[in-house]
Amino acid sequence: MKIKIEKKYFQIGLTVFLTAIAIILAVFFIWRNESIRAFLAMMNKALAPVFYGLIIAYLLTPILNFIERRLLIPLFHRLKWFEAGRDKNRDKHIRFFSVTLTLIFTVTLLYFFFASIIPELIKSIQSIVTQYPVYTRNLVIWTNKLVENNPELNSILKSVVYNYSSETDNFLNDYVLPTIQKLLPNIKDMIVGLSSSMFKLLSVLWNIIIGIIISLYVMTSKEQFAKSCSRLCYAILETKNANKFIESVRFTHKTFIGFFSGKIVDSIIVGLISFVILSIMKMPYTLLISLIVGVTNIIPFFGPWFGAVPSLIILLMVNPRYALYFLIFIVILQQVDGNFLGPKILSQTTGVTTFWIICSITVFSSLFRVVGMIIAVPVTAVLFTLLKNITDKLLEKKNLPTDTESYYKVGSITETGEIIPYVPAPKVKPQKDSEQESKVSKFFKKIFGSIKKFFMKLFKKNSDNQ
Repeated sequence: MKIKIEKKYFQIGLTVFLTAIAIILAVFFIWRNESIRAFLAMMNKALAPVFYGLIIAYLLTPILNFIERRLLIPLFHRLKWFEAGRDKNRDKHIRFFSVTLTLIFTVTLLYFFFASIIPELIKSIQSIVTQYPVYTRNLVIWTNKLVENNPELNSILKSVVYNYSSETDNFLNDYVLPTIQKLLPNIKDMIVGLSSSMFKLLSVLWNIIIGIIISLYVMTSKEQFAKSCSRLCYAILETKNANKFIESVRFTHKTFIGFFSGKIVDSIIVGLISFVILSIMKMPYTLLISLIVGVTNIIPFFGPWFGAVPSLIILLMVNPRYALYFLIFIVILQQVDGNFLGPKILSQTTGVTTFWIICSITVFSSLFRVVGMIIAVPVTAVLFTLLKNITDKLLEKKNLPTDTESYYKVGSITETGEIIPYVPAPKVKPQKDSEQESKVSKFFKKIFGSIKKFFMKLFKKNSDNQ
């Protein structure tokens, strides 16, 4: 005898089971917080190569799709290689060549980039280190001239130095010197910590190498992974909810890949513009400063200023005049990038206001450091879109308008959905004030009337005498 399980009761049972598991995990997390953290850290360490592989495959997928769809498929079709009707493994051959070319292109690009950039960066850093005494002496001379030519600034600086010199001495004596005294006997421990850091760095490099190998397999079978995930989604969820979930995943992917690819292209263009303009202006350390500006531009909103601060410090040591010119240039460049170049490359705005961008970057940076600052804007855009869709559906159920402008200065909404605008009540002046005003106005009217009569009579007498 076959036992037939209805889908409805199966879903109810699955929901109850998952809810119970969630409650147990929540209680366990509350009472065993340290154990959970240790377990998550262990899992993160074990799965680090997999995470690296998935991230690398995700970032290289646009290049893979371009090579496969725009280059190899038309080429194979034109040369009649591995024809679709004759060769069953045609798609596998094309994917193999696409993955290979993607890897070769990426490695070659990175090699030429670092081969051209790193020697110049080393030269710039060596020059900064060797010329540091000269730069500091020039800065001191420039500061002294500035103080001599501005007596008011000199008095302000003297008062500041006088007020804070004692606090500086106390800070050095109470904190800095004891810290140095504690560190000197612990040089052995510092060397052990340094070697441990080097071991961690080698471990990260090894995980990245394993991640690259994993990414090759992911890119080779990315359609198979997508099919398996969709199949599992439709098996667990109802068809309607599965459709919504897959639509949300596609929207999230489109938002993330569009933002990252556009931001990388935008940062490359900003770095190239900086290199060209600074070279024309004959600025020192042009390549180093352009690289700093371009890399930090990946971080939304705060990135340009993160790149401007170290660049300003470098130029200020060389010549304060260069620092002033660079500050003017970076302000103009960021205005052009923020208002024209960035929106054109990203092709669409994220729909997130500046206020929420600042809040999201602040929160995500405290949670995930630099990575959080980079992913803050697309994650916030996805969350805002999800919240907007939920709000629209709730409003549609109540037969209310979904556009935001309809709720500007709303006073009330009737049961039929008609919006009545807010009308402020007219200000009513107190009765006493109106009475006093009327008395004062009558008093001045009488005075002006008497003056008018006096001048009229005076004018009439003069005319009679004449």
